[in-house]
Amino acid sequence: MSNAPVLAAAEGMPNLNRRTALAVTSAGIVSAITVLSTPAKAVSAEPAGVPAELLALIEAKHAAYTRFIVAIDRATPLEEEYLPKTAEMYVPLSIGGGQSRSLRYSELERVEDDLRDEIKRRYREQGQKLAALHKVAPDLAKQSTAALRKAEQSDLRTLKRLIEEERARRSAVGLEQALQERDAASDAERSSINAVCAYRCTIMEEHRIKAEFLLEFCTGKYGDLQSEDIDALLWSFLPVEALESAVKASEGGAA
Repeated sequence: MSNAPVLAAAEGMPNLNRRTALAVTSAGIVSAITVLSTPAKAVSAEPAGVPAELLALIEAKHAAYTRFIVAIDRATPLEEEYLPKTAEMYVPLSIGGGQSRSLRYSELERVEDDLRDEIKRRYREQGQKLAALHKVAPDLAKQSTAALRKAEQSDLRTLKRLIEEERARRSAVGLEQALQERDAASDAERSSINAVCAYRCTIMEEHRIKAEFLLEFCTGKYGDLQSEDIDALLWSFLPVEALESAVKASEGGAA
């Protein structure tokens, strides 16, 4: 079995964010990742002269990572059982046909947003076809436009109902709660690594500890740094005044 990073294995999958990246692997791979990526032992004692804040941030990262793995281990079997890869939501449309969206790799909020956008797009296209009719039969075109609008609202209500039913079905088996915890754990884990990246070292021993930690956790084995983490890391080498000046310049440019 390959030990390649799970996040890299998920590359190329559409609409797949980091929260669900590990969950798309098979249960066997997830179990292997859990074993292979057990966090390194935290610093047991505070080195002389090193402020406790950095060590606390690293401990928080260990805890957040553990929480994330536990959440994945809980959510993945439920997702495998109740959301097979073929599972999708289908919304029949009053104008014919319908719109569908995979339920396996997306949060329900995203499914609803995507389907709503697609439904509205389909109705816009239908409305554009009435442009010629407005010129030759304005009254009929007006009636047709009103009918389209009514049909669109009806289909959007159908979408809302289907989303509510799907959420209730997931909640009944504990899947919705497990996915919510996985999302929250992912957010907490991402926030904790960003906090370490943003920490401003004041002595060389802090630089050493921070560098060793980042080399261990951010070189592919546990997941790569995101762009916001790299930004935070680079800014941490500069004086606070430099960051404040950059923020003010950015705000001035936006205005």
